[in-house]
Amino acid sequence: MIEYLYIIIIALSIGLVAFNAAFWGGIYKCLCVSEVFMAAIAFLIFQAGFFWLGSWSGNSFAHSMGWLAIPFAETIILLIGVKLIYSAFRARPEQKSYDLSRYGELVAVSFASSLNAFVIGLGYGLLRPVSGEYIAAITVITAILSVAGMYMGKRNGRIIYTTFAGLAAGLLLILLAVLLALHLNEML
Repeated sequence: MIEYLYIIIIALSIGLVAFNAAFWGGIYKCLCVSEVFMAAIAFLIFQAGFFWLGSWSGNSFAHSMGWLAIPFAETIILLIGVKLIYSAFRARPEQKSYDLSRYGELVAVSFASSLNAFVIGLGYGLLRPVSGEYIAAITVITAILSVAGMYMGKRNGRIIYTTFAGLAAGLLLILLAVLLALHLNEML
């Protein structure tokens, strides 16, 4: 049961990061359906792929780190949560608009936003291996939230949505770190 809670928390926090990037792309330009579809595919591939790569790397390092993997994992997840909260309140529209219809910019934005997913995967992978359920959940939630972000950016354009999404993603990661610390005996 707790495993599914971890899956939901991780997938939502990673999906909300994609929501933010997609939102700024929706503000910049009114995207057609094919461009929205292409951007959603790029976000879900990068987010899920980088999370998997990070978790695989973390799991590989965990064996050589021994007991030190636990405090490193907790610290990594907490710091990413704090970083996302800090970034949520520092959003300035003049620095954050992207043209997601251009492939080069789409790949760059997808790559940059997926670095958070990599680090989250690294921290989580230090504690436990990741199953395919995590990747499936991240894929579905990222696709849904990135499409929602592009359309909300196009229709509303209020940056309060990105502030809320960044704050929620950061708080979810802090909650994840607390839950992992509380259930540490189950993992070992």
